[in-house]
Formats: sequence, structure tokens, C-alpha cells
Amino acid sequence: MERLRSQLVGSWTLADWKVFTGDGDVDPPLGPAGDCSGLLIYTPEGTMSAHLTRTDRPRFADPSLDGGGQEEKADAYGSIISYAGTWEADETARTVTHHVTIATFPNFVDADLTRVCVFEDDDTLKLDTPPMAMGGEARPSHILWRRLPNPLSHSGLPGKDS
Repeated sequence: MERLRSQLVGSWTLADWKVFTGDGDVDPPLGPAGDCSGLLIYTPEGTMSAHLTRTDRPRFADPSLDGGGQEEKADAYGSIISYAGTWEADETARTVTHHVTIATFPNFVDADLTRVCVFEDDDTLKLDTPPMAMGGEARPSHILWRRLPNPLSHSGLPGKDS
């Protein structure tokens, strides 16, 4: 069996996101998964980055980096979940732990977020999340990720044979 660590290394794009209740599932915090996009990156050196966002985020009226009114900023904050840090894999438990150092959600900073890894195939990863507070209740969830192709592995690039 391939080691979990080497299976995780690479870039992943959001394919689906489910939040579960006792009666079934509800939309994730950013809305239906079909209205969201995401990027998850695991480097071989142990750095990770995760980003989930709504795809319909409006631009600020003032395009300056420090632009945007209070309402625009509040809406922008409510349409993205982003964090980064380091990661480690537990081969026996088949889990990955994200050691968060920066995040849009301040409560994630300095947190260890552990996910159960289920590979549906080599290029499809489901990360099961233990119950987290959402909408006033502790709710489990999972996010389905699809591996992005490695652009350096494509033929036709300079220095590559076709």
C-alpha cells in the first residue's frame, strides 16, 4: 500500500462538500458545494494550504488593496475559509493533521485540525472532518477533492521530450 504521506502530496481542487445533521445533510457554511471552489495543497516539505470560497464573490467598488466598505468587507469575509500551516500524516490511523498558523477564521490559528483520509481512487480524496460547531450544532462533514495534474509532468514543456 502506498504511504499516506506520498498519496497526499500535490494540489487538489474541490469536488464536493457535505455537512451532516441527524436528518441528512445541509449546505456547508459558504452555501451549496456547486457554488464554491477550493484549492488544497500539500508540499513534500510539510507545508499545507487550504482555501474554500464562493465562486460568485463580488468585487469591491473601490479596487484599492485597502478598499471596500464595511458591508463589502463583511460579505467578503463570509464568503471564504482559508488557512495554512504545516501538516503531518498518521499512517496507521490514515489521518492528516493540519497545524494551522494563519487563517481567515481566527479560531483556527494555533489549532490542530485532524481529518480522516479516504482515497476513492488515486486522484480522489475524501477528508472526513470530526464534528465542528456550525449553526449552533456540532456537525460532521466531509470534503471531496480531485487531484490537479502536475503541470511539470506534461510533455511539450521546455526541456521535456514529447
